[in-house]
Amino acid sequence: MESNDYIDKLLREELRIVNKHLPYKRISLEELLKEDIPHIVLRDGSVHLFKKEELTLLSNIIPKEKWSELKLPIIIEANLSLGEHIYVVREPIAAYAIAKILEKEDYRIPLIIYGKELPIIRKKLRTTTTIVFLP
Repeated sequence: MESNDYIDKLLREELRIVNKHLPYKRISLEELLKEDIPHIVLRDGSVHLFKKEELTLLSNIIPKEKWSELKLPIIIEANLSLGEHIYVVREPIAAYAIAKILEKEDYRIPLIIYGKELPIIRKKLRTTTTIVFLP
C-alpha cells in the first residue's frame, strides 16, 4: 500500500468515527410531527430524540406543503477546505429554514453560515440540526 493510500484510509476511518452521530435515515418534518416521541436511530445505534418545540418552530417557518421535503436533522457541513468556522447547508428547504432562523432575507443556495451564526442556530434548533465533518 502506498503512503497516500494509507493516509486516505486513515482519514476515511477518522471521518467515519467523528460522524458516527449521523442518522441511518433522515425523516421528514411531516412524519416527525405525527409521532408521539419523534426520534431517529443514529449510526452508532443510539436513539436521537427531537424536541417537539423545535419541530413546531420549523412547522411555523416552513409552508405546510413543504413539510414532507424537509428531512431532519438538517445537515450542516463543516468543510475544512472552505476555511475554519465556515459551514454549509446545501438542501434548499433546509437553507430556507436556517435563513429564517438567522433572519436573512437575501441568501443563496448553498447557504453559507459563519462561525458566529452557528450558536444562534444550535440554540434554537439543537435537536433538529447536526454537523457533518468533511475533509
